Amino acid sequence: MAPVSDAPFDVGIVGAGIVGASCAYWAAREGLSVVVVEAREPAGGTTGAGMGHVVALDRSEPALLLARYSQRLWQELAPSLPAAVGYRAAGTLWVAATPDDLARAEARRDGLRRHGIPAEMVDATFLAREEPALRSGLAGGLLVPEDALLVPAEATRALLARAEEHGARVLAHRPVLRLTAGTIETVSGPALRARRIVNAAGVDAPRLSPQVPIAPRKGTLVRLGVPGVPIHHQLVELGYRESVGAPDPVSVVFNAQPEPGGTVLLGASREWGATDTSVDPAVTERLRRRALDFAPLLGSRTTVAAWSGLRPATPDHLPWIGPLPGGDDLWVAAGHEGLGITASLGTGRLLVDLLLGRPPALSPTPYLPDARRVPGPDGPPT
Repeated sequence: MAPVSDAPFDVGIVGAGIVGASCAYWAAREGLSVVVVEAREPAGGTTGAGMGHVVALDRSEPALLLARYSQRLWQELAPSLPAAVGYRAAGTLWVAATPDDLARAEARRDGLRRHGIPAEMVDATFLAREEPALRSGLAGGLLVPEDALLVPAEATRALLARAEEHGARVLAHRPVLRLTAGTIETVSGPALRARRIVNAAGVDAPRLSPQVPIAPRKGTLVRLGVPGVPIHHQLVELGYRESVGAPDPVSVVFNAQPEPGGTVLLGASREWGATDTSVDPAVTERLRRRALDFAPLLGSRTTVAAWSGLRPATPDHLPWIGPLPGGDDLWVAAGHEGLGITASLGTGRLLVDLLLGRPPALSPTPYLPDARRVPGPDGPPT
């Protein structure tokens, strides 16, 4: 082992994706001494490959509560964020293709409103007026106006910069070999001492903490060029939520995001079992075809880029946030799957409240590391 650095930090965070950056931001704001260790560049993994949709997704009540809590924190922080972060409350328009979809949208609207989230039904006339890229004949949709968009890598850098302003150190290109109580051992440089260590390494978290049940779930995005009818909201088909837990090896749904500058991101795909980030042309073609089913005018745009990333997924689709069993020296904040961008601020705030021993604003119980959340050997991921 390399020589250990002299003075221990209060908190050592492994991973400088948006979740690790948020943990660093909240910890440093509280006056804790913080070091962040990242194997690549900040936001160089899952975060940089993501869409940047801050969405109140109601796939389960705990997921929705964490998303809404975090969404409010984003709203509070937004006025002070750099322009490069691109935060804007564009809203999500969940598109209903059929009358049955509309009935599901009404149930979703009611559920969101019960949690204080504004949501309203819109008709086909609204779709034609506000989103002319969509095809005619759609039944309507559900508008959730407080959902927002941002540039994930820029948001990560902004949070880390705020943490550094409060004294945090960020060490990039320092792969971590192992974690022990109080020590982060890296490939190069001295090992780092910290009173509490937070594993925020995403899909790499199980390598450092084998008890964390995270599996990669691959996703691919396609960027379309500027020419063509613009879109204004995040456009998502109503089947998206159900696709999160779908058992299909590869699932594809329509999800289109307007970007600063006029380009459009297309998603979303999910692939179980993939461990590489190579782009499969068959998946990108399915994404384009699915998009054209809903928005045929997007066909006038050419593909300018496509890439894949790995989402860190847990069996119950909820992140692990809190101390790992066996002591309070090793902690975890990982396993957000596709909600890491949304839930990052809430995760960091929740974790730092727990570190400081004060009651969080949101109950941590559904997210605490617990062996009971892991299915048995014969239980497949849900």
